Amino acid sequence: MTTNVQAVRRHLEEAYRLLDGSDELSEKTRQALDILIDGLLAAEYRTKCKGAKIINFPLRRGEDERVRQTLSPAGN
Repeated sequence: MTTNVQAVRRHLEEAYRLLDGSDELSEKTRQALDILIDGLLAAEYRTKCKGAKIINFPLRRGEDERVRQTLSPAGN
C-alpha cells in the first residue's frame, strides 16, 4: 500500500496553520512541521516526475526546411 503523500502534506500544513501561538512550543513545532512539509514536497515532486514521452509529429511538406532554418545557429 502506498502513502498518499499529498494528503499527509495537507494535514501537516493544517497543523502548521493551527499553531498560531507565539510561545516557544508553538514556534519549535512549526519549525519541525516546516521541515517535514519540505521533505514531503520533495517526495511528492519525485513521485510525479517519472519522465516524459516525446511524441514526434509528422512534418508537412516543406516544413522540414523551415524547421532546419529555425534550428540552425545563424537562422539560415
